[in-house]
Amino acid sequence: MARSRAVESNFVFRDAWFDGALEGGRVDRSRLLSSRRQFVENLFGSDYVLCTRGGGNYSIRFYEALSAGRIPVFVNTDCVLPFGEWIDWKQHCVWVERGDIARAAERVAEFHEALSPGEFKERQRACRRLWEEWLSPGGFFKNLRRYFE
Repeated sequence: MARSRAVESNFVFRDAWFDGALEGGRVDRSRLLSSRRQFVENLFGSDYVLCTRGGGNYSIRFYEALSAGRIPVFVNTDCVLPFGEWIDWKQHCVWVERGDIARAAERVAEFHEALSPGEFKERQRACRRLWEEWLSPGGFFKNLRRYFE
């Protein structure tokens, strides 16, 4: 995606997690805060957020994107998203299958071109509402009961 002409990207590449602020058994607080600030600025400065799995088969960035009202570009690695029985996740993000990752930029461009400016803004607001109503601490626990009914 970083080299694609289909979308403009603003990736931040790092050699180490949190820019190395947690290496060597100590915390470099200044570096940690700087890294986190840069991440948050990048998140809010983006319309779409690439969400790939980390060490486990989930992406915390997916939830961070939704909480910020940004549209996730979700790379599906057969993970299980919460409340899938009630939420059509493909309606809230650009869904990219793992085998189609080479076309992710094209998928984002196609998704975006299909929306009017008003629809795009509404989609961002819907992402934030989804997080508030289902994934925020209050929303999650309010909806968790559905699994027990």
